[in-house]
Amino acid sequence: MRDALKNLFAEQINLEDGSVFYYTTQPYELKNALGSVVAVLQQYHFTKKDDQSGPFSRKLYRTKEGNWYDFEEAKSGAEKVVLRMLKSAIDVKENETV
Repeated sequence: MRDALKNLFAEQINLEDGSVFYYTTQPYELKNALGSVVAVLQQYHFTKKDDQSGPFSRKLYRTKEGNWYDFEEAKSGAEKVVLRMLKSAIDVKENETV
């Protein structure tokens, strides 16, 4: 139920390979070891629609300059490809709306 509500309010993005992802955005405060905020990033939380190969949920972070960060290590080469396609698709989508 929670995932259904999350997808209801999320934006949708289609990748080149035909897969469909939902994502939400929110500000994320990056803090140093002392707890001081050193940067405010945009957090993108992606979930895959109708995933047959198991759940896919990943968070990516982006600066206002457009640099991407992934604080979690990708588990496989295939996941790295998906993350690269997600980043490219978001860049294209956001550049079209500007």
